[in-house]
Amino acid sequence: MRSDVRIVQRVMYSAILVVALIYTVVPLWGPQADMWETIAAMDAISKSPLDPRNPLLDLPGETSPRFTPYTVLWGVIDNIFGMKLFTTAALASLVNALLFFTGLHRVIKTITPDPRAPLWIIPVMLIGWGRGWGEANAYQFEQFFATMSYAGTFTYGLCFHGLAELNRYLSDRSRVGLALYVILGILACWSHPITALLLFAMGFAWSFARAPFKTAVLLQVVPFIALAACWLWPYFDYPTVLFRGSTEAWYKVRLFDGQLLRIGPVVLGIFAAGYFAWKRRYGEVTLALLLSLAIYLFSWALDIQIGSRFVFYGAIFAHFAIGLFLMERFSDLKLGSLLERGVVLFVLAAVFVAGGYYRVKKLDRDWQPVVEHYQTMGGDILEPWEDIRFLRDYLNDNSVVMVEDTVGWRIPAVTGARLVAQAKGNPLMAAEVAQRRADVVTFFSGPATTDERRAMLVKYHCTHILVDARNAERADDTLDSDLSILTEPLAAPPPYRLFQIPAGLRRP
Repeated sequence: MRSDVRIVQRVMYSAILVVALIYTVVPLWGPQADMWETIAAMDAISKSPLDPRNPLLDLPGETSPRFTPYTVLWGVIDNIFGMKLFTTAALASLVNALLFFTGLHRVIKTITPDPRAPLWIIPVMLIGWGRGWGEANAYQFEQFFATMSYAGTFTYGLCFHGLAELNRYLSDRSRVGLALYVILGILACWSHPITALLLFAMGFAWSFARAPFKTAVLLQVVPFIALAACWLWPYFDYPTVLFRGSTEAWYKVRLFDGQLLRIGPVVLGIFAAGYFAWKRRYGEVTLALLLSLAIYLFSWALDIQIGSRFVFYGAIFAHFAIGLFLMERFSDLKLGSLLERGVVLFVLAAVFVAGGYYRVKKLDRDWQPVVEHYQTMGGDILEPWEDIRFLRDYLNDNSVVMVEDTVGWRIPAVTGARLVAQAKGNPLMAAEVAQRRADVVTFFSGPATTDERRAMLVKYHCTHILVDARNAERADDTLDSDLSILTEPLAAPPPYRLFQIPAGLRRP
């Protein structure tokens, strides 16, 4: 029996890795995906590991919070092996998937040694959602594979392995386990501090559920050690990111909206955890769920953005509870009463039928353009940078592009050029980013004179201007005439128009 379960486990994990490989060959990143800035940061590290430039703007590297252990690691790997940048990102995706699922497997083993548990919990985690969210840290099937390359996914893996090491200390008093818990906690905090909160929430719950009270209290010093270690990170001012980034809405996510429709069957995990609490079993899962739920509701009431991520962390523990409930009750389905069988079948349907409906619907929408392109072009794979590939013929590391921030987000990753303004905020220089955005809006939408536009181009050392004709309705009436005065047109496919600024006009 156990050998059969092990075989099924291997089949499940192999299938997951095959899907991960497909998503690395055809990465489904939208124009506003964080991966564009992450790849640009890897590129900057690859070119200058000790003193990188800002990945997006024509500024020094210490102005960007993207130079975390994750981007530094892969930037150095890219530098050593000389791989193509997007090959490096694909490799990072696969490593992240391995890190995530090996860590998750280890966490599940801390809850129960039953080899059936991963076969229930992991499908429940990937499928058992409502509409889900499109934000980083969401791990429903289609979103997980689309964001494998993210620093958040890497940090998820660190968190899971960190909890497994903590449990090794709690079970065997292993000093190595404790040391690794601290080290992984620091790396998680450096890599993605918001996701690192998951590790410390799990550490809190597992400690108080499994250790003497005094030991559990002493273990809560680890989050403070990880926080203090942020002062040691050499690439940028981490304390500013932590404290300003958590108090200013420099990037507002939508995790406080439409929760019930988005989480769907996840809510059943609360009842499953209540059932286990009544049975006095899996106390660490119940405690972690209660803690996450309390933090999320408190953050919702006070509109604290950083706490909104706990909707995902709470979902992890809710999914654990659902998976454990189904694992135990499904095997006894024939022995249960009519009511018990009805409850189990209802949970199964809610997770795998209702949740599966949303997953299939979203997958169809995501993959339809790729499939249509493949069929139309006779086997050509649609790349997420296909429409701006032509920019590689004109732009390089020395280029600075005046372009609307949401239009230009992909350009640094694809060409190595820098932008005048970035699409998302930056707690290290919030005022600077706001001013750059305002200047770009003024340049394209006005009102602005020819001299004012020329001054902006000089101020930001611009070499090119990119116009997206799809935004023509908000362009100023004088823009085209000024472009004819200030620039020289270059060949570009619609809807884009690319202009080069003559060297003589780049000087004050």
